[in-house]
Amino acid sequence: MTFVRPRTPDDLDACVEVLQNVYNKDGYPVQGTANAHAFLTTPSTEAAWVAETETEHAKTIIGHIAVNTADPSDPSAKLWRTQHPDDGDEAIAILKRLFVHPEYRGKGVAVELVRAAELWVEDMGRKLVLFALMKDEGAMRLYRRCGWVEFGRAEFCWGEEERMEAVCFVSPGV
Repeated sequence: MTFVRPRTPDDLDACVEVLQNVYNKDGYPVQGTANAHAFLTTPSTEAAWVAETETEHAKTIIGHIAVNTADPSDPSAKLWRTQHPDDGDEAIAILKRLFVHPEYRGKGVAVELVRAAELWVEDMGRKLVLFALMKDEGAMRLYRRCGWVEFGRAEFCWGEEERMEAVCFVSPGV
């Protein structure tokens, strides 16, 4: 049985372990996992959830998702503001840090995590935006299956001179 619940500080070490497995398989996040705790607990995080599976002996965290404030440096927030200048910062939030342990993919875990974030933001009358790197085709398929709409392309920059094209999406119902 799998369920989604709000993330607690006690979950962070388990989330880091899952993230390391994801990085080893997919190269996500592109910055690596040396600062994984900081990656998961940025000051702009508004809410976060974990997916947990339960066996008769233990509960195990298998996935994670977060909602962050609309940081102007985020490619999707920046593009949304350009296209919708009348929307204030409070109109959008950013979907971030979605990952599912490779052994649990294809079982609807990512969809459950996305739905938890969507419901939380919808209750506040906001929209979610996000960007997915072009290399992350599976992530883009997931968002499209969930009804997210592509609204443009942007460049994601990290490190000193690292750049990659990203596809920007907005949550359904816009």
